[in-house]
Amino acid sequence: MSYKKMSFISSIFLVIFLCVGVLWAESISNQIDDVMMNQLKSVFAGADSIKRYAIELPESDGDVFIQEIFQVFIEGEENGYIFKILSPGYRGDIVVLVAFSSKTNQIVGIQILEQSETPSLGDLITKPEFLIQFLKKSMNDQFELGGDIEAVSGATISSNAVAKACQKAAHFLLTIQAETETDNN
Repeated sequence: MSYKKMSFISSIFLVIFLCVGVLWAESISNQIDDVMMNQLKSVFAGADSIKRYAIELPESDGDVFIQEIFQVFIEGEENGYIFKILSPGYRGDIVVLVAFSSKTNQIVGIQILEQSETPSLGDLITKPEFLIQFLKKSMNDQFELGGDIEAVSGATISSNAVAKACQKAAHFLLTIQAETETDNN
């Protein structure tokens, strides 16, 4: 076999190998690991399937930013979104999962994934007694301490971090809705 033929065949195999590698890497990056899937399903009861939402994430307008957005489906129909949001607390970043129903435009689940707040004080943001007040809040609510959110006593910064995470998710959903309505008119 001539050098040109061998070089041509090698080039074709290299291109095929690279294309397969890129497709494989893309499919792996879109998969959600089992631990994360369990956490996502725990904040959105009844979810049949959850997929990463393929949209450009908004720029951070401060210290609070959306790390990931997931679309939730029940019986094949889109039912809501789960946001994974990083918000600065007193002793470090707090990672919050916030689930909004697109049917009711309300929070249907919330969970603190990571936090390093002061034990028996700031870490009380992980307790149901604090988190329950966010459930059924509308994306039109303010999510402000002293307003519609009651802070954990002595843990204002930690409490505010969770409220700001909810604010960020609600604001994003309101922006998407406004853009969709503008596009439809």
